Amino acid sequence: MKFPAFAYARPSTLEEAIDLLSRDDESRPLAGGQSLLPVMALRLAAPGTLVDLGDIAALKLIELDPSGTTLRIGAMSTHANNSVSPLIEEFAPLMTQALEHVAHEAVRNRGTIGGSVVNADSSAEMPFVTTALDAVMVLRGANGERYVPAADFFQGHFSTALQPGELLVRVDVPLSTSQWVFEEVARRPGDFALVMVAVGLEIFDQRCEGARILIGSVGDRAVRAKEAEQFLKGKKIDEQVIDQMIELALSGVAGRADIHASAESRRQLARTLLRRATRRCLKQEPA
Repeated sequence: MKFPAFAYARPSTLEEAIDLLSRDDESRPLAGGQSLLPVMALRLAAPGTLVDLGDIAALKLIELDPSGTTLRIGAMSTHANNSVSPLIEEFAPLMTQALEHVAHEAVRNRGTIGGSVVNADSSAEMPFVTTALDAVMVLRGANGERYVPAADFFQGHFSTALQPGELLVRVDVPLSTSQWVFEEVARRPGDFALVMVAVGLEIFDQRCEGARILIGSVGDRAVRAKEAEQFLKGKKIDEQVIDQMIELALSGVAGRADIHASAESRRQLARTLLRRATRRCLKQEPA
């Protein structure tokens, strides 16, 4: 199917891009085009103007903030670039693990973290991982800059807190001392996840000092298992503790049924992945 008619602009600065987006509610930013262009081809979206962000170097940076406590990832940094970034591998290894599961090479070469985050597909890895890492979305518009935690940014399947005229410019990831593991099951390599989990543990003297546990692709956004996290604190984690943790984690998960898997299938997959991820975390414990 042919694309609907649209105007095209390719600004070279962030300020110019924001000005173009703020002029017209029918304008849409174009990042890698891996989410927007297929929708346009089906005529499910018909923006009046595409504002191509490809020439804005400031949106492609990966760096530590001056305090050394936050990793800044530009919204236009591609999945391929992020997957080989030494900074991301060192300071956000959960993201590096998850990027191995993102689509296929051609998509990773064009697709960006910003495009994936703003698209907010609940079966996609980047919305899930940024939630797990407690990332903050840096949004900029004509009225200034906003900082929105991932837990507040994602409001449902394909729904975010981004306002008309605003642009996601950066993803800020606070540095973590946890040992992180990502696990996913998909029908085929590169497909969207049927279920994914992230487990982060802080182990000291063989006991859990802190935990962060999330399950993805079982609802309209990532599910954080806070009760299970609290249960692990102070405990030496063995198989019995893992069993109890999994039951607590799944107690708040109804599951999602669609053409790909039943709700119960997803719950069973989550059970297996939580066990696997927790065991892997414990093997990473420093001697």
